[in-house]
Amino acid sequence: MNEKKRVGSKMVEDRKKEENLSAEEWFEKGLKAKNIDDEIYYFKKSIELDPNNPSAWNNLGIALYDAGRQEEAIQCFVKALEIDTYYTDGLFNLGYALMQNRRFKEAEQCFERILKVDEKDYNAWNNLGYIQYNLREYEKAEKSIKRAIELDEENPSGWYNLGLLYYAREDFERAIECFKKVLELQPDNMQALNNIGIIYGRIGDLDKAIETFDQVLSVQPDNEVAKFNKQFILQRKEVGE
Repeated sequence: MNEKKRVGSKMVEDRKKEENLSAEEWFEKGLKAKNIDDEIYYFKKSIELDPNNPSAWNNLGIALYDAGRQEEAIQCFVKALEIDTYYTDGLFNLGYALMQNRRFKEAEQCFERILKVDEKDYNAWNNLGYIQYNLREYEKAEKSIKRAIELDEENPSGWYNLGLLYYAREDFERAIECFKKVLELQPDNMQALNNIGIIYGRIGDLDKAIETFDQVLSVQPDNEVAKFNKQFILQRKEVGE
């Protein structure tokens, strides 16, 4: 009984201490939290005390997004920007969240605004290109992604997006070159290797397609995409024979 009473009293003391925390202290607790639920709670407490801190709204948005609460996250990023129109971290996160929700036109505006502030932002150019690719604005997309690559040739994401663009335009040779560049920079990118196998299948080089999918499966035996694609190519070979 005494042990329980002692622990209980300490918990009450801890709660009393927390009640006296400042907005900045709650914010710091949010940054150090080890799980999403705590992050959400701490950043909300910080905002209760200081509702005009764009960083708190931004970090709350990130936590909510990670928790799968995307619409709430978007509203937090919007709130951060209402407080500070030029808060580029919030603008980037808003653009990313909108992009992931396929709200491409809205997302495009976010990244264009960022580039007006910093025209050398690799991620903004790359995401803008990906958005334009999804909007089938292929010429714009190519310019944007190539600009990203100019800024950082060693980042595989730009090469991957350029490969997707060339694939969509049925420029298969250049698409393969891009995905091979991804693999030079990121050898464990099985998605890029799968894409090369798919292209070989599209151009009728079935043996190379099978060989490529086998390479994927040697690294990831449970890769369902590679399994399905290999089986599909094998069936095509049987029909062809």
